[in-house]
Amino acid sequence: MLPLTRILVVTHVVCRYRLIALLPAHPLRHLLLGLSFLIPSSWLGTGKLSEGERLQKALEQLGPIFIKFGQLLATRQDMLPPEWTRALAQLQDQVAPFDGEQAKALVEASLQQPFDEVFADFDTSPLAAASVAQVHPATLKNGQQVVAKVLRPTIRPVVERDLKVMAFGARWLERLWRDARYFRPVQVVEDYKDIILGELDLSAEARNSEAMRRHFLFSPLLYIPAIHLEYSSSTVIIMDRIHGIPVNDIERIKAAGIDPKLLAERGVEIFFSQVFRFNLFHADMHPGNIFVNPEHPESPQYMAVDAAIAGRLSKEDLNVLGRMVLAVMREDYSGLVDAVIRAGWNRAPIDRPRFERAVIDLVEPVRSAQLDQLEFAPLVMKLFDLARRYHIEMPVQYILLMKTLVHIEGLGRSIYPKLDIWNTGRPLLEAWMMAEYGPSATLKKLQNRLPEWTAQLPDMPDLIRDGLETLRDLPYQQDRLEARMEEQLVRHRHKLLAGFAGLGCAGTALWLANPYSWPLSAAALVLVSWGWRR
Repeated sequence: MLPLTRILVVTHVVCRYRLIALLPAHPLRHLLLGLSFLIPSSWLGTGKLSEGERLQKALEQLGPIFIKFGQLLATRQDMLPPEWTRALAQLQDQVAPFDGEQAKALVEASLQQPFDEVFADFDTSPLAAASVAQVHPATLKNGQQVVAKVLRPTIRPVVERDLKVMAFGARWLERLWRDARYFRPVQVVEDYKDIILGELDLSAEARNSEAMRRHFLFSPLLYIPAIHLEYSSSTVIIMDRIHGIPVNDIERIKAAGIDPKLLAERGVEIFFSQVFRFNLFHADMHPGNIFVNPEHPESPQYMAVDAAIAGRLSKEDLNVLGRMVLAVMREDYSGLVDAVIRAGWNRAPIDRPRFERAVIDLVEPVRSAQLDQLEFAPLVMKLFDLARRYHIEMPVQYILLMKTLVHIEGLGRSIYPKLDIWNTGRPLLEAWMMAEYGPSATLKKLQNRLPEWTAQLPDMPDLIRDGLETLRDLPYQQDRLEARMEEQLVRHRHKLLAGFAGLGCAGTALWLANPYSWPLSAAALVLVSWGWRR
């Protein structure tokens, strides 16, 4: 059931910031604009706010779930104008904490044993609060310092309500605006639904964290705090507490004696290892989730928390990525365009020669630039702009990947401005490409398929003969199939006509028996006439 009250609130905010004017051109837009002025909130005007700022203010007024949706939209430069995404990137998820005693009670309810047997101390004052959960420091009975991440008790019905409103608006947008299919609002809302519902399941975050922790268990690059799974659930996570330096506190990092260059390069190495070696990457690497371990300044180590949003690429997506990278390295722009088209990302027909020229204009300056001057963030923005112009929509996992790469570059260059992200990551990328596409990888794939092929080898002559006979008889079989289909169509039509004739006779008999039953008789005669025309 649709939450009508919430829809009215959203309508009020849409009119207040005149968001209907941001919609694509459509005959109904002027009518909707006129109708919006019947709502008093639209009379206030928007002053000097730009389009992106109006959208930003509206989402802020609608609350945390819409704010998080705006943060997701800020990454969709492949769909939205740059001015909009820049404004949406400024959205801040500022939420007041809920009662600490209630958080303690929720933790106690989730445990399988008495609270006092698990915790020696539990601080009801939260360390941090966000729209989905908040974090409390605590101490286990064995003296281990931990933090408890507790899901907000009222968040699920709020999320489900707002998701219904978003889906309702997206469906009507696609119905009314034909060009909206290029932006696929329904699909965007579905993607957001997967992300936000994933954040509501803290057990999924726990699994992601434990998987990443295993990948880097003995690595000097990254530390993921251990999750105490025996005390955790879908609404509560208990994890080891970390004491690190926030990654954006550059002064403290330098004061700890950490080499900024080495630290920045290790961040890039972590990213490429997560993507190409383990195929599981932390997709929410903003400064609030990343810290630096001050204990070993000679070998700086990152510390990461909050793996609720993690990215994986399917084997098909990894293959597409590999082909695209190989094409760029070989300057095979035609092959690069083929990889994009075969991936099925375009939502409209592509003018291939024009698109290929646009790709060359985008990639060539990057290849000719000095590696230490290469910046990925502007390149990604240009890539998104190109995708938007040609109605190309990349999979969400690619969007998360690029967003994470931009975050890594931004963090790395804030630590060490001369960071050479390409030279740092290229050896890892080349090693992955050799492992996936090199001679030994090809030979291994052949060896893996050899038993299957060997088992099928005795049947190959018969299969080849059957295939040739099928090709020879194909025109005759096609004629027979068409004749059979026509025969079945005629048979079904005759049955339908006989049925309608029966209805007609029954209607006539009914009318003769009772003249006042003429509506039923007329309906039967209409059906008969319709069946006769068919």
